[in-house]
Amino acid sequence: MTLEEVCEKYEVAESTMKNNFPRVQKAILKKYNVKIIKEGRGTAARYIEEYETDNRADTMYDELKDEIIINNESLKMMNWDFMVFLAIVTTPMLVFRGSYEDFLRYVDCPVTKANIQELKKTLRSFAQRDLVNYVIDRTNINYFIVALYKQVEDDMKIGIEMVRTCKQLAVKYKKRSWVPLLKVWLGVQLLAETQPYTLKELAAITGLSEYQIKDSSKILRESEIFKTSRAYAGYQQCLGTKVDMNNKAFYLI
Repeated sequence: MTLEEVCEKYEVAESTMKNNFPRVQKAILKKYNVKIIKEGRGTAARYIEEYETDNRADTMYDELKDEIIINNESLKMMNWDFMVFLAIVTTPMLVFRGSYEDFLRYVDCPVTKANIQELKKTLRSFAQRDLVNYVIDRTNINYFIVALYKQVEDDMKIGIEMVRTCKQLAVKYKKRSWVPLLKVWLGVQLLAETQPYTLKELAAITGLSEYQIKDSSKILRESEIFKTSRAYAGYQQCLGTKVDMNNKAFYLI
């Protein structure tokens, strides 16, 4: 993080951070259980959060947070990338610290060499796209810290219950992944604000194929997550799909 970002997040004056960093570092550690590490000098200095304990649940589905943050652009990510991104934002303080094996267990994914390599590739990609700060531990290259940048945070919020519901539906309908269900649910929720919407618009938002969208939509309709109908102009011209979201959907599973 920059000086401005760390001061805003922890409500510290920039002058205090510059002139008395050790005292501020100690105060933040005591209050938030977060150790601020300073790298570099002057205006080029960067600040890294090191969590003494992040109070992370065993898996992302067990987190107690009522809401997690997702920005619209992240809906377009490939399914693996989307799941990794989602895992980062479900963690306390939007930060994950641990080993690659820890991360895979957190997303309830098999711990294999192939998945570890894919995870590393995804984290590097996120860092290159300025979505996260990704730092590999200097003392053990199998450990890392990944944190969501503040500028990415506040575009859209979804409930963790949506994640749990989609995971349950994937098991119920024998689907290999719950991620398309969540992406369609979120995409429909977004497009409901400007409905009617078309299948192509939903595909553009989610990054899913038309087949995946139709398949996931069918499951979500059968589970009474939402209802859809066709919107027409006159008798012939179909304008797209209208949707009625079920606000009590979480109680149906």
